Amino acid sequence: MENRSKLYGVVQGQEKISFVLDGFECVFFHTDPAPNTFTLLPHRQGFIVGRTAAQRYVYIYAHQDLKIWHELTLHTWGYIVSSSPDIQAYQILCFKGGILNKLFYQSSVKFEYTDADETKVQYRDDTLSYPFTGKKWKGRISVYSSPLERMSAEKGESIQTGGTCLEISFDGEKELQTFPEVFGYLLNLCQFMAFRRNVSFAEVAFLRPDDRFPEMTVSLADCHIHYEHTLNTEKPIHSCLTFNTLGQSVCGLLVSIMENTPKKPRFNIGFLPEDDKTVTYITGMKIREICSALESEMELANIQVQQEEAFDALVNRLKAVVTESRDGDHPLPDPKVYDYLFGTLRHLSGALSDRMEKCFLDCQPLLGEALSRRQIDELVKYRNTITHGSFMPLDPNLAETAYVLIKLVYCCVLKRIGMTDSTIRELFRWRLIS
Repeated sequence: MENRSKLYGVVQGQEKISFVLDGFECVFFHTDPAPNTFTLLPHRQGFIVGRTAAQRYVYIYAHQDLKIWHELTLHTWGYIVSSSPDIQAYQILCFKGGILNKLFYQSSVKFEYTDADETKVQYRDDTLSYPFTGKKWKGRISVYSSPLERMSAEKGESIQTGGTCLEISFDGEKELQTFPEVFGYLLNLCQFMAFRRNVSFAEVAFLRPDDRFPEMTVSLADCHIHYEHTLNTEKPIHSCLTFNTLGQSVCGLLVSIMENTPKKPRFNIGFLPEDDKTVTYITGMKIREICSALESEMELANIQVQQEEAFDALVNRLKAVVTESRDGDHPLPDPKVYDYLFGTLRHLSGALSDRMEKCFLDCQPLLGEALSRRQIDELVKYRNTITHGSFMPLDPNLAETAYVLIKLVYCCVLKRIGMTDSTIRELFRWRLIS
């Protein structure tokens, strides 16, 4: 949710420091026009807490303590508004509308037409809910739509679905400082499902159980997020990967996102198009991201190709030479050089091309695409050349190969999280990567 109304108040615990929050620009200023020293604004789990005259508490994301003399301007990623002055943790997050309306077929309202020209309305629960379990995160993810009644002076009363909601509830409370991280997980999930970066949610909120009705929830806080883009994707729902199609596999996808780390990559979407206009725009950086994603997926799928013994022996000899230099009495002054050399030996073009070819042939019946070994070799050669700092022109043939390999990455991910071959084949037929 983006809120363009201004918020005014004072910093909690620092009554001489006032703030004006306009959109996502916050100006802090000292009421004394000439203070003798700076004032430290300590953060609470990454947030500076302010209080408005209406006794609303604003948690402004700063990620660090702030030092202010007379005035300080902060451009923030987001802020939280609540009636509670001391939010330390949360357990339930609710995301509403926006991209979710393109990722879920809503069916909470069903219309039936009778012979007597009467319309009957049937309400039903269309919730999809699944528990997920990871090494670090456990909980439940649920997605649903709710009926909405509207009154119009022109059309009278109307009933329709009120948009899609996604709730993620954890088995235990999570510290407030983890909110940006968890928000990023859900945003990445929806970006992958839409094959777009320019996605957003209409509303994001913290929920808590109702004191009177524990089985129900009420809002604890509203979260306002600053998205990098201005226009959201207009990609139609039938070309997206929906929660209805994902089913239980959404848990495997979410856990992969949550457990992704640089040292153990499990989810790479650096190649996604920024918006609808740049879907077929391929750059050298995207090709590097595509290859990295494929290497990760092939590692997770344990795709191996038996090399000739002479080739393996030569690579091992080269590794031994590099190791001897690194551990010897006169190593090179820059240790990063050894990381570079070992990385090169791990990703020799022949070995990588062989594995890519095998991976593609395994998935080719699902993709409906043709790709030759020569095309793969040329793309890997291009990737290695630009990675090592040299220039090489990017021609249309390389771009077409890269686009096919994006489909291969998606295919590998979908197979890994448990989707059936028939479902994957149908998704590509409906132009998921478009």
